[in-house]
Amino acid sequence: MSQQANILVNDLPTRIARSDNGMMRVFWSMVMLCGACGDNLLVDPEQETPPTEEPTSVVPHFVPDVCSARSWPSIAYPDRDVDLTVVSTATGAAIFTVERAGGALRGFAIDASGKLETKEAGNTLRDDHIFTSVSAAYIDERLVTAAVTDEGSVTFDMIRPDLGATFNLSTARGTMVADLPITNVREQKLATVADATDGITGIRFDAAWQTMGTEVLAAKPPRSITATRYREEAMVVWSTDTTCHLTRVAAQRSSVRNFPCVDSRIAVDPDTREGFMVYPEGDGKIMISQIRVGGESEIANTRLFLEHATSPKIVFDGSRFWISYIDARQDVIVGYLDDDGILVSTALEGTQPMGDGYELALINGAVWVFAVDGAGANAQRMCLKPVR
Repeated sequence: MSQQANILVNDLPTRIARSDNGMMRVFWSMVMLCGACGDNLLVDPEQETPPTEEPTSVVPHFVPDVCSARSWPSIAYPDRDVDLTVVSTATGAAIFTVERAGGALRGFAIDASGKLETKEAGNTLRDDHIFTSVSAAYIDERLVTAAVTDEGSVTFDMIRPDLGATFNLSTARGTMVADLPITNVREQKLATVADATDGITGIRFDAAWQTMGTEVLAAKPPRSITATRYREEAMVVWSTDTTCHLTRVAAQRSSVRNFPCVDSRIAVDPDTREGFMVYPEGDGKIMISQIRVGGESEIANTRLFLEHATSPKIVFDGSRFWISYIDARQDVIVGYLDDDGILVSTALEGTQPMGDGYELALINGAVWVFAVDGAGANAQRMCLKPVR
């Protein structure tokens, strides 16, 4: 090869953004040389071939990257054993936490850039019970939390925007709630709560947040429950030891599959009426199921998605499905599904929470990863970097 060609090759970048397909850590090496036609194209004379027509454009490939990061070392929990939930608000986001071993309900508020707006230690919202888990929603411009107590009850509270006060909406018997605990169902609101005896119960509220009664959504006690918004109704998924169930409450449409989907998460594109459900299975495997609204079974094709992974989360940002999980090294991995259903991802090295101690959240249109690990609380905003 000529000296000029050697110089050109040596000047090429030797490192690009890392991608991870979830089965092993892989570094992609993709180099594309584009030049103008004619005399500006550098070619080794020994390798020169007849000229070919140059492409008119190059479609870039995108890899996820961290755009910005925030950390709050003062927000720490023993052994990282914390249940964390994040919800987008009109001005940024609200973060709620409880110790898994039991403790007070605490809240933190950040603006759209991730700047902490409450005091560093957070606000203690309720300490009149021993709480073991928490979920939250932002609905009709109101913050609502659903916190599970060690007494077998769930408290639904409306939280003031500055996290300065709470108002109890209802307290129900239950031992678990969905990660989205309450959502609109047409003109009403529906909260879901699960109990080891009563199965899954729906609590309806009117426009003035007055309770309108309850209904049984499932008689058999579940192992886990999750939910998401779908247009003007709630889509609820729960798992028993042997079956996986999906119900659209307003449409009164249910699907069941003969496999468990414990600790699943779900996201749906309302325009295409399709989405995905992810859930852990066995020892270090993550499964993925297609969601097809209106299909014979709305829980459609299911396949092995990742190995050596656990604690999957999923969100839809309006154009892409983003998925995160914890890998064999205990790092959080996050990325998006490409057109072929492959996860294009990156590792957030050093971010090492427990499964309930991190969340993948959509905040004002941006994808964020929030976590509590040994270094305290942190948040990282994701973006897409073009690679040609």
